[in-house]
Amino acid sequence: MPCENWHEPQHILFQLAYGCFFISCLTPDNSIGILVMHAVLLLGGLLYSTWAWNMMCAPDIFSWTFGFVFLNFCQLLYDLYRIRPVRLDPEVEAVFALLFQPLGISRSTFKKLVGPEYAEIFTLHPGDFYALQNLTRIDRLSIVLSGKVQVVSDGTTLHTIDANEFLDSPEFESSRASVEDKFRVSIIATGTSRYISWQRSTLEYLFVKETVLANVFCVLVARDVINKVFAMNKKVPSQRGHLLDIRLPGIASCLYDSSRETSPTNISSDLSITS
Repeated sequence: MPCENWHEPQHILFQLAYGCFFISCLTPDNSIGILVMHAVLLLGGLLYSTWAWNMMCAPDIFSWTFGFVFLNFCQLLYDLYRIRPVRLDPEVEAVFALLFQPLGISRSTFKKLVGPEYAEIFTLHPGDFYALQNLTRIDRLSIVLSGKVQVVSDGTTLHTIDANEFLDSPEFESSRASVEDKFRVSIIATGTSRYISWQRSTLEYLFVKETVLANVFCVLVARDVINKVFAMNKKVPSQRGHLLDIRLPGIASCLYDSSRETSPTNISSDLSITS
């Protein structure tokens, strides 16, 4: 039945509380919006609890409302923790900014990637080898953090690798089926260099859990391989006369086929170095 006796409007605390509840429904659906929503709900709950205790003298309304206040307070603390700024080691900050951040990888995911559980950082002094031709197994993937290294084959410099570039992307890509494959080139530091390295098995384990990161790595490795193709100064002709990059997948076998018909001296004389 319709109301006959209408009450006067409630206290201003009541109005402000419901104003906060109304505003909380208008927040956007993103991390900041969720944070604002819980903060406004917390404020509204406090106002409503105060109204229930001081104006209505209703302990049940106060108790239920204060319970919601406590829940929103806990959720607010969690949201603040979740969106906290993630600090990265200054050594890997440039790698994140140039390679991973543009592809949508969060700082927290990247920090996990470069953490001690999955990655290690090493130093190469001038003249130190990262890989030796026909000796070092292809069982890892590395990115130069600082310094410069050279890729050498049979004493001839093919190209250089600078900071924020992969050291061994062509080899890593070409040896997916086996970790017993060997480098067909030598990689040597020309100055003090630092690099971060991941074991293949460790990366594969991580990629099972982080599929987005796996896709990003595929893009980065493929792009780096293409860049190295264009940066190559040394080409080796196949038996059919085509020019082939010796670091591309499948090219190593061509080198062995060619070496059966041509002596190393003749091959070296046909190769040129471009500074």
